[in-house]
Amino acid sequence: MSAQPPAPPRRSTVPFTILGVVLALVGFALVLLLGSRGGTSPGNSAATAPVVVAAADIALRTSLTPAQVTIVKMVPADVPPGAFTTVSAVKGLVAAVNIVKGQPVTSNLLVRSSDTISGPQAAYLPIPSGFVAKTIPTSEMQGVAGFIQAGDYISVIAVITTGSQVTRTIYTNVPVIEVGPSTGTIAAAGAPTPPPKSSGGVSSSLTVIVTECQAEYLTWFQQYESVTYTLESFHDYQPQDLKPDSSCPGVGAAKGVSKADVSRQWPGILG
Repeated sequence: MSAQPPAPPRRSTVPFTILGVVLALVGFALVLLLGSRGGTSPGNSAATAPVVVAAADIALRTSLTPAQVTIVKMVPADVPPGAFTTVSAVKGLVAAVNIVKGQPVTSNLLVRSSDTISGPQAAYLPIPSGFVAKTIPTSEMQGVAGFIQAGDYISVIAVITTGSQVTRTIYTNVPVIEVGPSTGTIAAAGAPTPPPKSSGGVSSSLTVIVTECQAEYLTWFQQYESVTYTLESFHDYQPQDLKPDSSCPGVGAAKGVSKADVSRQWPGILG
């Protein structure tokens, strides 16, 4: 029997195993590093942008207030065209469509006046249950030089000129839902859309949300004395106040107002 040639020496795989472990550790470290920085892919960018979204469902023709929206952060690739970046940019604008909670509020969903909304729309003002809309007179000096806009909150000051001369704030946190009159223009089918209501300047009226009882008191002061307004800081707005008033839960709770009622409601105001 002839002798077999000696077997070739077996190469050790240990160095390759160590090299593989090292490469795996390096790769894992890179994944952690990129992940902590947000990655470099378009859908996982480290940069984010503020976007205004609806904090709750917003109905058609609703004048937006800061409480109805919030700011969320989005990666640039997810920011929709026409998005707003600040709450102040949408304050007072009107929803042209129904906007659902969490939906980005974009420029194509809003208009400056409800009178410019065409197509199917709600035939009513956004009046919470238990409240009514009342129009009160205004002017440059009486209404903060025309700076009061829909969506703002005002305080009402009664000015008593008969008997003792007194001024007193009678209501605060009164929401304004419209400024000036509605155009009342309706286009016939196929006719051109009517021009929007002009904006700017000083209006002669404000439409506010109050209870029916408050509406009676405001009417009394307008008839026998006078009222003026102050514009509240948007930091002090309290939309949560728009809950049914237990002392005047509906229009049926109003029983009329006399001078004696005014004196009981605000002792000393009439002297």
